[in-house]
Amino acid sequence: MLQWLIAAMITVIGLMVIAPLAYFVWMHTARLRGRDADALIVLGYRCDDNQIHPLLKERLDTTLMLFRTYKFRYIILSGGAVKSSTTEAEIMCDYLLSQGVPEDRMILESRSRNTVHNLVNCKLMMQQHGITTCVLVSNSFHIRRMNYIMKALQIPADLYAERNWPNFVPTQWKLTFREIHNYKMTLPWIKEALSMDTPHMMGKETSRMSQ
Repeated sequence: MLQWLIAAMITVIGLMVIAPLAYFVWMHTARLRGRDADALIVLGYRCDDNQIHPLLKERLDTTLMLFRTYKFRYIILSGGAVKSSTTEAEIMCDYLLSQGVPEDRMILESRSRNTVHNLVNCKLMMQQHGITTCVLVSNSFHIRRMNYIMKALQIPADLYAERNWPNFVPTQWKLTFREIHNYKMTLPWIKEALSMDTPHMMGKETSRMSQ
């Protein structure tokens, strides 16, 4: 009986360790592909006090690497003013301008307040600008949910994120597990997007500039 209890405890402890690790590895091993396309799409991240969050800077630096490596007509920057007075799209634009990206190569989407908004609005902007192919950029923990939303909204795209294991294990560990909750929060927004009789931009316009 004692041996059975010990074996059961070891099994439970093993599952408690292995299951979270397996989930973490699965979340961060989604298929990534950098390639030539009509547009790079960069999703925003909260900018407290109008400052670029380290995770957003990672997205932007990854965007710069892709922009300099492959051929793109445009960069679409997507994000409203969620935790800032200036929209995330405008904050991202200012950063990329400082890194030498021409202003006429950037398209700003400044209404969205969550990932579903981001992708619905970017899909509409792609249609407006005659863009048919794109690569979406985010952080590694975010890729699986982006892919899920894209498929639900029927948006064909490739996905890309920086994978620097020593850096993102400590910074993205909690965010990776928070994605379980975020998946649930995403479902009503997807349902709303799919129920629209006439597709339209989602979110709230707070931009300092008109696009």
